[in-house]
Amino acid sequence: MAVDDPRFLHSRPQDPASPDLPGDGYRRDVQQVFPRSAGDDVDPVAVYHDVERPAPAGRPWVLVNMVASVDGATAVDGLSGPLGGDADRRLLGVVRGLADVVLVGAGTVRAEGYRPPLTPAAAVGGRRATRGQAVRPRLAVVSGSADLDPAAALFADQDPDDPAPFVYTSAGVAPDRLTGLSGVAEVVVADGVLNVVEVVADLHDRGVGTLLCEGGPGLVAQLASAGLVDELCLSVSPLIVGGGSGLLAGTPLPTPMPLRLAHVLTADGFLFCRYLAR
Repeated sequence: MAVDDPRFLHSRPQDPASPDLPGDGYRRDVQQVFPRSAGDDVDPVAVYHDVERPAPAGRPWVLVNMVASVDGATAVDGLSGPLGGDADRRLLGVVRGLADVVLVGAGTVRAEGYRPPLTPAAAVGGRRATRGQAVRPRLAVVSGSADLDPAAALFADQDPDDPAPFVYTSAGVAPDRLTGLSGVAEVVVADGVLNVVEVVADLHDRGVGTLLCEGGPGLVAQLASAGLVDELCLSVSPLIVGGGSGLLAGTPLPTPMPLRLAHVLTADGFLFCRYLAR
């Protein structure tokens, strides 16, 4: 199944964090549910950034970030935006700030109107600088068919000081598609059918230490099936949608994936759960 199959599109819209949001703006009205904290409010930047993420042997640390309703839907009318809110968008900026590269399926890029990552707020940007990361994470788009518009905002709005997004695609794609994308992206063509394991390995070879996947569910399922998910950040939206797709799309995993709950934050009725693979 192609990773940009239209059934597997849904993720979250673009990072809304902006340079004019003060670092402690992320702190507003956020409380920690688990483990219990001594004070009322916590700093989510510290909660997410000031923890160890040891790189597994031979590959980057792979983090998945998704939003879902209470009943598990990942989209409303084909889009994940209606599931979000101000608190969710602030936390999305915090989590995105962890990444060297943000990995996303082409269907999600098209459906959600992805744009290049924005400059994070000072509290996140300072930690990125300390870790030796670029100012902004780089995007990597997975598309077996290379069905992407070179004039899309993802490419057109790219900061000229940033490296172009990666586009991973399969062998045998129409040459005109590759030609169009090669002027706005670094196109990586697989030897055969596109394989997410090879994508992750290639990014590791390029020096990526922390890889954040933002969906959609089909791409997340491929990572999980390959045993490549180290961390799941799940925002539970206080909505019931009904009839929605789950966090993973496609066939069931070969075996259920055990997780350990690391923390739960809450703000504006949302639950922000961070799980680690066991």
